[in-house]
Order: sequence, then C-alpha cells, then structure tokens
Amino acid sequence: MLFTALFALPLLNNDQGIYTNAVYGFTTMLMKIINEEKPTHLLVAFDAGKTTFRHQTYKEYKGGRQKTPPELSEQFPFVHELLDAMGIKRYELDNYEADDIIGTLAKTAGEEGYAVKIVTGDKDYLQLVDGRVNVALIRKGISEVEDYNVDKVRERYGIDPIRVIDLKGLMGDASDNIPGVPGVGEKTAIKLLKQFGTVEGVYEELDRVSGKKLKERLTENHEQALMSKKIATIDRDSPVGLTVNELAFEQQTTSKLINLFKELGFQSLLEKLDVQDDKAAEAGGKKIDFQTLTKVKPEYLASPSSVVVEVIDENYHYGTILGFAFANKTGCYFLSTERDSAIRCLENGSLTAARKKKNRV
Repeated sequence: MLFTALFALPLLNNDQGIYTNAVYGFTTMLMKIINEEKPTHLLVAFDAGKTTFRHQTYKEYKGGRQKTPPELSEQFPFVHELLDAMGIKRYELDNYEADDIIGTLAKTAGEEGYAVKIVTGDKDYLQLVDGRVNVALIRKGISEVEDYNVDKVRERYGIDPIRVIDLKGLMGDASDNIPGVPGVGEKTAIKLLKQFGTVEGVYEELDRVSGKKLKERLTENHEQALMSKKIATIDRDSPVGLTVNELAFEQQTTSKLINLFKELGFQSLLEKLDVQDDKAAEAGGKKIDFQTLTKVKPEYLASPSSVVVEVIDENYHYGTILGFAFANKTGCYFLSTERDSAIRCLENGSLTAARKKKNRV
C-alpha cells in the first residue's frame, strides 16, 4: 500500500523537506477503511527483511527487484509512528513475509467467527478468500478498491480462490520472479486448471493435455511448476506471536496523532479528525503561563532563550506575521500580533537582532 501511494501521488514534503506522499496516501487509505468498515480489530503487517524461508527453496525469489527508493525508505519511521499514534497494532516476523502474517491471522480470526477483510494491492492474497475472508484489491491510485469474495474470484478467474496458487505455479509471477512454466500465460493456465483442477492434476494426466508444444513445455518444467506453486503459497500456519484479541482496535483522536499530523503538514487529514477547539491537542500537554508584552524590558532577556515567529503563509520569509514569543529562565512572553508594533517593541527593548525590511524579518 505504501509503494502504491508513493507513485500514485506527487512527491509531497513537509516544511523540513522530508518526503511525506507515501505516508499521506497510506494514511488517507487507512482512515477511509476505518470509517467505512469500522473494524473491531486491526493489524498492519510488514516484511521483516529481504530473506524469507522461500529463498531456501528458490534463491532467486523476488530477484531482480529494484532497491527500495530512498524517498520511500525515509518515510517508514513516520508510518510506524503514525500507526502507534492511532493505536493500530503493527507486526513483522523474521524469515516470513507480511503475506504469511496476514494469512495466519486471517485464518485464525475466521475460525473464531470473525468476518475478515484484507486490504492490499497484491492479487496473491486472493488465495485466502473463503466464506469468512474477503479481499479488497486496490485498483486505481489510492481511492478505488474492488472487493473479492468466493463468487467474485470464480467469476473473474473461473477457479476457486485456493487454486490461485496453482495458477501462479503454471503461469509464474514476474513481480516476484516466480518462473512458472515458460510460455504458459493466464488464459492457458486457467484452461488447464478448469480441466485438471491442480498443477499436480495436470501432470497426473499429462497425456490428455492438448497441443504438442504445450505438453513439451509442461514436461520440461515439471519440477519448476511444482516449486513455483510452493513458493506462491501463503503460509497460514506461520509462528505468529499474536492472538486475535491483541489486535483489538478503538478509534480515537489523541494529542500524539494531532501533533504528528501537524508535523507532517497533513492539514486536510487534521480537519477530518474533527478536533473541537484543539482540546484533544491539549490533552496530556502542559499548560504554559505567559505574559503579553507591550515592551521588552532588559530583565526579561536571558541566555539561552527560545524564540518563535509565527507566520500565515508558506513562504516564511515574506509571510504575514501573527506574533512573536520567547521563553527563558525568567518566564514566557508574547508580543503584539501587529507586526510593526511587535518590531518596535523589540527595538525599544534593545533586542536589536530583529530588523524590519519591507515585509521581512
């Protein structure tokens, strides 16, 4: 989902120059899912690393993939921080993929009677669809998804969901570098599965396969087809150290989330939180006592001091000044929001570092 968001949106960045478009797109999708589905339990799974148990079977698995773009890598810490602020469980497992984590917990939750929805951009997850588990495939940008239940998978592919692993065994998957049987595409693979049921079924009745060239390709790549099916299979019994109960989720707006949205510059998402009078932002914060000044006296000045100049516009060099504040060991102070009077106040108080030049400080 993060990779999809990275390329679906322009390269946005916050006022610190850090890229934020993948985080923004991911958060937008996540908030939409939460508002529409109102889940009682929620998990976001991550890959723990590049090497998994599948590489023991096929060392070239996912070979040829480009390195993670640096503009995406620098956004991962913000995604983790955001999920923590939203109270959403995140999890990764050494030697396993996010697919295996999700497959295992989806199976467990389904067996415990939950209705499960998996949101992803990866068609591999269609193999997990059953009477309890649906998959929502992201189809366009970050705004459209297509829901798949058992009937929808059968309608789209003409096979049962679990047979998606056999489909990958025959046709392969270039995105994961799964070889399959060279020369066998989706149409041919589906035709074979409709006739013989599974990859193993195809080879058990290889003599009945029509087409000399096709039969030769299948014969030459027998072991490769079986291996491709194996590595395309999501492990639904991986050693995930979580219970479904640990995924309990309750939507809430916290000061940590609000402050993170502000740091990332997510004003539109901040508005969707419907924060009233910034009370949530103040929750858990510390009230600051300050004086409003009309003149800066020498006794107010001390080193070190922290100074804030607040402006309206994005270009802070020429933006309209809202006010000045500074704090040090003597106290916290605020100057008039009128720009000219604020500067005169600074100059009269012998704080000469600030100078007026046109509309610039």
